[in-house]
Amino acid sequence: MFPTRIQLSKKTWDRLQFLQTKTRLTPNVLARTAISLALRDTHTATINQSKPEQIHVINRDVLFGDQEGAFEALIRQFCFEKNVNADPQTIIRSLIDSGLHKMGHVKTPMDMSTFFTNNTH
Repeated sequence: MFPTRIQLSKKTWDRLQFLQTKTRLTPNVLARTAISLALRDTHTATINQSKPEQIHVINRDVLFGDQEGAFEALIRQFCFEKNVNADPQTIIRSLIDSGLHKMGHVKTPMDMSTFFTNNTH
């Protein structure tokens, strides 16, 4: 399912690099976190079919690392449950963008901890 090279919009890449300066986490780790956040809250995850004019290419193995199989399974499940039938590039790009939106408040590495705590009050 996953293409060898993932095309992110320049805006998305810039946001990942900005977060890198705040958290000292690499863009690929931040993108994985963004995808996870989007998949955790699937009722707000949307697929944006528009193609970016300016792109930044990241290799699949860099983006997903050794968790590629797990991410592919999670994304396939999301597509099945939400009846999404779109290009894998579009799905991955949209999930990253959706998750990055949830990460907008991050200013320090400690801010990332809120993503991994149980918020079922």
